[in-house]
Order: sequence, then structure tokens, then C-alpha cells
Amino acid sequence: MLIAATGALCAEHGAPILYRGPFETMLPRMAQDGFRGVELHLLDSAEIDRPALWRLLGENGLRLTSIGTGSAYGARGYNLVDRDEAVRRRTIRHLEEHMVTLEPSHGIVIVGLIAGRARDCGAPPDVQAERLAQSLRELDALAGKHGVRVGLEMMNAYECDFLHTIDEGAAFLRYVGGLTHTCLHIDTVSMNIGETDIGAAIRRGAGLIGHVHVADNDRWYPGHGHYDFRETLAALRDIGYNGALALEEKMLPDSGTAGRRSLRYLGAMMEAVGI
Repeated sequence: MLIAATGALCAEHGAPILYRGPFETMLPRMAQDGFRGVELHLLDSAEIDRPALWRLLGENGLRLTSIGTGSAYGARGYNLVDRDEAVRRRTIRHLEEHMVTLEPSHGIVIVGLIAGRARDCGAPPDVQAERLAQSLRELDALAGKHGVRVGLEMMNAYECDFLHTIDEGAAFLRYVGGLTHTCLHIDTVSMNIGETDIGAAIRRGAGLIGHVHVADNDRWYPGHGHYDFRETLAALRDIGYNGALALEEKMLPDSGTAGRRSLRYLGAMMEAVGI
């Protein structure tokens, strides 16, 4: 498993993103702190210099594992279930731009907040589900074209109103049907809130789980709180998970300290469970 640092060009102070700043300063800092993977949270891939980003990733020995997309939901109202079809179309085009950015690394485009909420849909739950299903079918086909994957994020009930648990996500993917480039994206903070037995839930998600966000229960670095990472890592080992563990955590006490402590703690836990 590759441990990936999260990074953004800019983000609110309390946002669970570990590093911030221009690519030319942020990426070397990640590498110096010991990372070999990075998850970027980008407002718009069409607005960045992709060749420069790819060059900097290579120079610093970093693999772009994934792109977080939630900022476009807050800043632009993009979502996949909107009552306005034009908004849904713009959202799909927007997500395809991220796919282009991920092509060299064959990474994952995260669909979390940008999946939309009931208030965006303005229709009953069955309509919301069908709109999301249709959007995912289109995104799955685009992901195949670009050689990447879509990660449908399971988020806790405080953050979204649809698809909270691994079982619910698995059932929804079966409902959509025929997806070949879409996986479930799980999060330790959300699992700590919504799952009854985290290890068992992960094992039931075998073959579907493709991306993992990690932070302790308080959104600090792993090892700061009480989350049982040994249980989660053992379950991921058992299902043969070989994707990234992306650190969606607060930059506390500071980016470098949190990043290095995360690497050290997760490395020890992985060694303890035989990964």
C-alpha cells in the first residue's frame, strides 16, 4: 500500500488537507518528508499547467494517486444529481478534465460531495439515485477512455444524505450495474461513525474497494486518537487491497510533523499486520 499525502494549491485553514501551496514548493516538501504518493485536491484541472505538474511529480519521485473534487461542489455548485441537467453535464465535463490530469498515473477521480445532495436534486430519493446512477455510467465510460478510475466515496451522515456505509455502496453499484472502472472509496473517519464492525464491512467490500482516506477519529494524524488502524489494515490485507492510503487529515501541529508521524505510525501498523 502506498501512503499518499494530500495537497492543495489553497484550502481553508481547518480543511483536512496536509500540504498547501504552489506545486513547485509543495511537492518537494512532500518528497522530503518521505512521501512517494500524492492526492491533489483541485478546483479545476483545466486551469493548471499539466505538463509542469507531471514534470514536478517525476522529479520528486511522486505518483499522483487521486484527485479530490469537493471544492467544485462548494465553489461552483457542481453536482451529479442536480435538478438542472445542464449542471449535471457541466459536472461530468469538469470531472473528465481531472481524468486527463490522472492519465499518466492511471489514478482515481473521487466522487464525494460532488455526487450531490437531496437539496440539489429537488426530487424524491429514487430520482436522486437514478440521476447518480446515470451520471456514474457516463463517468465510468469516460474513465475507461482515459485509463483511470472513479472512486465513489462513502461519507458519514453528517456530511451527506446518501450512501453512508460500505454495504450501501456495494448495493448501489450492483443497482447501477455494468461499471468496469468504478470502485468504492472508504474513509476511516466516516467508518468510525457509521460502521458497526469496520473489519467485517471492509471484508464484505472485497473486490469493490479501490481507495482509502485515512485520519484518526479526531482528523489528526494516525496514532493521535483512538481509531483501530490495526483492524482496518488487517482487513485491507485480507481483501488484497493494494491501492493508496491517502492522508485526509488536518495539518496539525504542522504539515511536516503530521506527515512524518503518519508515515511512521502507519508503517509500524502495516508491519505489525504483515503488509
